[in-house]
Amino acid sequence: MVDESTVSSGYASVKTLLVVEQLRRKIPGGIGTYARAILESLAKVDIGAGAELELFASRYGEAGPDPLTEYGFPLRTSKLPHPLAQRAWDRGLDLPKLAMGEVVHSFSMGGPRLRTKSNRSIFTIYDTAWIEVPETFPKRGRTWHASAFDHIRKSGSHVVTISERSHASLVRAGIEPDRLTLIPPGSDHLSVADKGATERLLSELGVGASFILSVSTLEPRKNLQRLVEGFRRFKALNAEPIDLVVVGPKGWDDSRIDPIADVHMAGLVSSSVLAGLLTKAASLVYVPLYEGFGLPVLEANVSCVPVVASDIPASEGCALIVDPLDPDSIAYGIERSIFDTRLRSDLVTCGLMRANEMTWSRSAKGHLDLWKQLGAE
Repeated sequence: MVDESTVSSGYASVKTLLVVEQLRRKIPGGIGTYARAILESLAKVDIGAGAELELFASRYGEAGPDPLTEYGFPLRTSKLPHPLAQRAWDRGLDLPKLAMGEVVHSFSMGGPRLRTKSNRSIFTIYDTAWIEVPETFPKRGRTWHASAFDHIRKSGSHVVTISERSHASLVRAGIEPDRLTLIPPGSDHLSVADKGATERLLSELGVGASFILSVSTLEPRKNLQRLVEGFRRFKALNAEPIDLVVVGPKGWDDSRIDPIADVHMAGLVSSSVLAGLLTKAASLVYVPLYEGFGLPVLEANVSCVPVVASDIPASEGCALIVDPLDPDSIAYGIERSIFDTRLRSDLVTCGLMRANEMTWSRSAKGHLDLWKQLGAE
């Protein structure tokens, strides 16, 4: 929990509009997890009697209460629903009206492109994957990311990022260091495990008694094709009855993932079922080609599950690192994560210690401090 006396003092004059458009998407993804966790942490603390936080998103287009009201903050919406609002914002249209000195923080690069240059405009950028691994994006995605980033770079906006590696890549891409703030994510966002729903899912999929888990959107950057090939090679050398369960929604170009025996595609699952799967998994294998951080690693860490991963920020020091381009390396990592008892224990101990140090309340405090700083300038 954030020290409420620290949070309360000095925030009375800060008015911040939080753009949470990612939560309007059918599949909010990792950015949605990040935004929800920050909002839930902010809702639990006293941020000051005169401080103001307000949410902003496209108009809710469904029947019933707007789910964004559940966080307890005032909600302002644009005239247009998603995705029309996003297209308008990309053209500098349908923008929110701002009070003098108001801070605007978009939790993705998809926020409104304000016409005035100001460091009171903030964007969170999680990685520069469209620059580092452009081949893993469709042409339209590369073009949109390049355009959004170009606006941010030229606008003087402040940028929040989530790892030292992403910080360095953003500097290389043209964001001055004094416009960057590093605020790491937390690990304590998973729901309580729903054991019943988890068991039903495993039964429906036909998963055996022992399985390894992978969590990611089905898209080229997540490298699932080589993961499956690495698992196939592991199975060819080991008679142990172990399955692979892949959790995550369909992204794009997922047709290259060849189905093999003992590989089960679970699709998108709830936070409580994901927590349940992590309590039962022998290990987590997460081998993306590039990542700004890698929340699935932290989720495994906090669940006491050993991790096999590529060299990404989340895996530093507390995961068995493998070469994501080499299926044999992945296969060897899977083997060690299952059969090397000493390694498993070391990875779990290290991961849990690290996860316990990374909380969303600490991340929320970092955001509040930044809004205070920029609001006072």
